Formats: sequence, C-alpha cells, structure tokens
Amino acid sequence: MGRHDEETRARRARRRRRFEAMRGRRRLNALVATSTLIAAAAATIAIGVRTADCAYAEGGCVPAMVLPVRGGTVVSPFDAPEQVWFAGHRGIDIAAAEGTPLVAPADGTVSFAGKVGGKSVVSIVHGAWTLTFEPAVTTLAVGSKVSRGRQFGTMSGSSDHCDGACVHWGIRMAGRRYVDPERWLRPQRIVLVD
Repeated sequence: MGRHDEETRARRARRRRRFEAMRGRRRLNALVATSTLIAAAAATIAIGVRTADCAYAEGGCVPAMVLPVRGGTVVSPFDAPEQVWFAGHRGIDIAAAEGTPLVAPADGTVSFAGKVGGKSVVSIVHGAWTLTFEPAVTTLAVGSKVSRGRQFGTMSGSSDHCDGACVHWGIRMAGRRYVDPERWLRPQRIVLVD
C-alpha cells in the first residue's frame, strides 16, 4: 500500500506541474497578444498622414503612387459604398484608349492576369494592398515583380465598365475594403500625431 500511495502522489505531482506549465504558457500567450494589440493601437494613433505642409518638409514630399496612365486624366472619381456589399464605384476611371501602356503605380508583384466575369483584369500586390486594373492585359507571368513607373501591361481586352474609353483602377486593402486611389497620388509625408 505504501509504495502504491507514493506512485499515486508522484503521478499527481507530475500532472499538477504539467497543468501549471500549461497555465503559465496560456498566460504568457495572452500577455503577448495583449501587448501586440496595444502596440498596434499606439502605432495607429501615433502616426498620421499630412499633405498640407508638404512643400515645407525637409526634402519635400512625393506621392506614394503614380497614375497608371502617364499624363492620364481621371474621368470618374471613387465613390465608396456605405457597406462593402452595397453598390458604389470602388476605384477611379482614367481616360485611355485601346493599347495605352499601363505603368505600375508602386513596386509590387503580379498576382493575377486573366478574366473575371468576362472582364480582362490584371492585379498587382503591393504590401497589404491589391491594385486592380480593368480592362488590362499583360505578358508578365503571375509572380513577376513590377517597379513603380514601369510598364506592366496595356489597356486592352474586354470590359463592360469603360466602353474602350478608360481603364478602371481600384485599390483593395486586406479584406474587402476599397480605398480611393487618388489619395495616394497626392504628395504626403508620415508624421507623429499629438
């Protein structure tokens, strides 16, 4: 009986230590997750974009992106829907004719080139953003790197959006939220917000 009691106590002690170790790891994971969220919130609060005083910034300011049609004109502005599933204009239309060269607004990687619902689309991933162009075609393979201001394709192919007179450019953030591409065409600099 004595030996059996000792083994039982030893087994219970090992189980208790394992349980305490698991509890400790859970607490540590929760602490790390909380600290990460707090740091991300602080970074979001502490950083802003300022465009008004760009001319006076040291070294000036440059736009984050360039227009995909050199010398192009925006003919239809961005019109965000109230909810992601509502109707709206999730990008801008830039005047262009069949065969007009398209340049990459920013450095990135071709993530898609083909048809979506019968429309010719090219997508470029830039960080957490996906830039889409329609109608557009490219000879580049998916995975090809593209450089800001360098040609990646042409305004060509099928689309019921622009009737051969423009190219549609959209920017989608992670998830399904679209943002106004014109915002990234204005000179800006990152500043700390008080």
